[in-house]
Amino acid sequence: MRGILLFLTLLFLLPLVQSSLTSEAQALLHWKSTLQTQQPLSSWNLQVHPCNWSGITCRDTNKGRQVITKIYLSNKGLVGKLDALDFFSLPSIRTLDLSDNQLSGVIPPSICLFPKLTYLNLSHNVLSRLIPSSIGNLTNIKFLYLDHNNLSGMIPREIGKLTHLTDLELSANYLSGEIPTNLGNLTNLVFLYLRKNNLTGSIPPEIGKFEHLKQLKLHSNYLSGQIPTSLVNLTNLVAMYLHTNNLSGPIPPEIGKLTHLRYLELEENFLSGEIVTSLWNLTNLRTLKLWINNLFGPIPPEIGKLRNLQGLGLDDNFLSGEIPTNLENLTNLEFLGLQGNNFSGSIPPGIGRLTNMIALDLSNNIFSGKISITLGNMSSVSIVDLSSNSISGVIPGELGRLKSLFQLDLSNNNFTGNVPKELGMLQALQNLDISSNRLTSVPEELGNCVNLQSLNISNNWLTGEIPSLFGNLVHLLYLLDLSSNSFTGEIPTTVAHLTMLQYFNLSHNNLTGQIPSSLGNMLSLSTMDLSYNQLEGPVPDIKIFHTAPKQWFIHNTNLCGTIQGFPSCNGFVKDENGSSRHPMVKWISILTCCVVLLTSILFWLLYLVYSKKKKAIPKTIGNPSRGEFFLVWNFDGRDAYHEIIRATENFDEKYCIGIGGHARVYKAILAPDNLTVAVKKIQIAGCETAQDVEEFNREICTITEIRHRNIAKLFGYCSSSQNKFLVYKYYEKRDLHNILNSEEAKELDWAKRKVILRDVACALSYLHHDCYPPIVHRDVTSRNILLDSEFIACISDFGTAKFLKLESSNWSMLAGTYGYIAPELAYTMRMTEKCDVYSFGVIILELLMGKHPGDMVNLSASDIDEVVLQNILDQRIEPPTGRIIIEILKMIQIAYSCLENNPSLRPTMQEVVNSIYN
Repeated sequence: MRGILLFLTLLFLLPLVQSSLTSEAQALLHWKSTLQTQQPLSSWNLQVHPCNWSGITCRDTNKGRQVITKIYLSNKGLVGKLDALDFFSLPSIRTLDLSDNQLSGVIPPSICLFPKLTYLNLSHNVLSRLIPSSIGNLTNIKFLYLDHNNLSGMIPREIGKLTHLTDLELSANYLSGEIPTNLGNLTNLVFLYLRKNNLTGSIPPEIGKFEHLKQLKLHSNYLSGQIPTSLVNLTNLVAMYLHTNNLSGPIPPEIGKLTHLRYLELEENFLSGEIVTSLWNLTNLRTLKLWINNLFGPIPPEIGKLRNLQGLGLDDNFLSGEIPTNLENLTNLEFLGLQGNNFSGSIPPGIGRLTNMIALDLSNNIFSGKISITLGNMSSVSIVDLSSNSISGVIPGELGRLKSLFQLDLSNNNFTGNVPKELGMLQALQNLDISSNRLTSVPEELGNCVNLQSLNISNNWLTGEIPSLFGNLVHLLYLLDLSSNSFTGEIPTTVAHLTMLQYFNLSHNNLTGQIPSSLGNMLSLSTMDLSYNQLEGPVPDIKIFHTAPKQWFIHNTNLCGTIQGFPSCNGFVKDENGSSRHPMVKWISILTCCVVLLTSILFWLLYLVYSKKKKAIPKTIGNPSRGEFFLVWNFDGRDAYHEIIRATENFDEKYCIGIGGHARVYKAILAPDNLTVAVKKIQIAGCETAQDVEEFNREICTITEIRHRNIAKLFGYCSSSQNKFLVYKYYEKRDLHNILNSEEAKELDWAKRKVILRDVACALSYLHHDCYPPIVHRDVTSRNILLDSEFIACISDFGTAKFLKLESSNWSMLAGTYGYIAPELAYTMRMTEKCDVYSFGVIILELLMGKHPGDMVNLSASDIDEVVLQNILDQRIEPPTGRIIIEILKMIQIAYSCLENNPSLRPTMQEVVNSIYN
């Protein structure tokens, strides 16, 4: 009887089960039908029970029904929109994970119809626009992940209602505005991630209410003000990341009470004052990063207490004094960065006890004394950089014991004696720079470092012949610089084996004989400087010399050939010493002397005329002794200066249209012609540093030297003790980054986007190939591409541009923007045109995708077919069809050729332009 009753009960409940599952299944099937990718959800069909569908989990209710409670479709390659999902039909959902797909459009306000939702993960998609305020109705939610999308607008205050939240992850979007103070209501938070957005304002002190918080990540925003002392209440905090903001003021001593901290990163801000001694109470610290701030004073000796420390970065501050000797107690230290400070004294021998060290950077200080032989005990070290100090004595041969050494930079010091032959034992070494010292000889054994990719021994006192074993360095890729020494003898023919080498500099030596024709085997060469030697005879008829500038060969004894300005090799004879000499050389010398004499007289006369009329020329106005200088074309300089001050009401914030790392941009309308200009005002913090002056002058020098329709037009500049600014043409559409992250992106159809890429390519090609010396921009990003009302693109911001001096090694401080920097700059600081080419490849993908490509830069063109293409292209405009698809695939091929890891495999910008037009 009981069995019959049970059967009848189940029979009665069956329609309810079917009804519930049917409505839920229908909602999911409808959503599936709107997706562009069906294959990942092939099990979603009426022949399979919904609880057995891929990514679906059900549970039984207490009423004997089954309901769907979990949808887990992470990394399924889904392409489509979220607002097609009927949330109302899925009221029992507790977990929704659609992360790592290509879902686009908006987060629908109807998402609040998941009343039981505790876990929501929509991260790593291409969702855009605002976070809906209705999200505040998900009052049961504990885990909310919306990171790595294109979300914009402010963080909704309604999130402050989600009092059960333990994880809040909104990172890597385009969120702006201030952090809502009512987030302080989320007292159960354990993880708060708001990094990589455009957040402004100060860090709200209410964050100090998160007593359970373990990780706080607010870095890579535009937060300002001081670090709130209320953070002292976060006693469970393990990691605090506040770096890459505009925070100022001292480091609060209260941080020393957060004794559970393992990771403290405050780098790249404007923090000032001394390093507070309370930091040394954080004995659990693994990482302490304070670089690129305005900290001063010594390193307190209490640093020896941090025995668990693995990474210490104090680079680019104003720290001084000697390195505390008890630094040797930090035996777990793997990374030590002290470069760019004013540290002095000797490098403590005890550093050699840090046998776990991987990277040691003490460059750009004023260290003196000798290198202790104990450095040879750092058996794990991969990078040692002691450059730009005043270290003297010999280079210890014990460095040859560092078998893991990848990069060794001892340049710009006072080392004397021989280069130790033990360095030839460093089989892992890829970058060696011992330039600008007083070394006197280089051993043949250096040719045993067969994995070297860059070797710079220039600007020393090296004598003798160039070691023939240098021909064994067949992996040399970037640089071989032997210039400014006293090498004698002939160029060894073995160097022709260096077929991968791009830059070869032998200038300013005493080399004799002829230029070997075997150098034609060096097919990767882009620059070879042989100037200022005693070479003679014909310049070989090889490919690299066909378009070579004369400057590569000047000031040699007697060269001839097809180089412009060189005599023909016909008729060369031997003089009494056996040297090649042309019979016309004597007469040419006499004529040259006459020309020089006449030119000198002419210049003297012109100077006399000019000095009388100099007062009548009003182009520049100023008082150099007061540091003032004005130049504005077509304006009286001082009048233009006062007019700009008037038009911006002394740089009132209401005229500000952009903020950069060291400058603000203002819009000004100048009388009497109502000329609209953009005024880039350099921020002068306290006293102006030499670097500030250098960057300003660099931008001036660069832009005034060049003229191109796709390079931002400079009207003029002002440099005074009170103000320093540049006056540019005003570009109505502002920068490409701003457009791609706004509704204006819809105006950029595929034809306009191709024209923008063409404009940028033409500008870079002009800089690289039509300017002498060539100019590398060094910071090609979407923020530095300006658009006028007709969407004509111009590149701007030459604050990091650098003229490539062909007689120099072109090594420099790292410049550029993360996400656009060429990979070779991670291990070598040599900036070449190919770095701009890499950045241009990123720009192509960014323009096609409508956002920064992220990990897409690691793919290859062969990975992109038409199906993948439709998934990655900007969804805000009409999808391409027909011929346009072919054009876009072509642009992607160009992009990935520019993104080659090996710079020698990247095209030149001239080749890129030809590819775009063809």
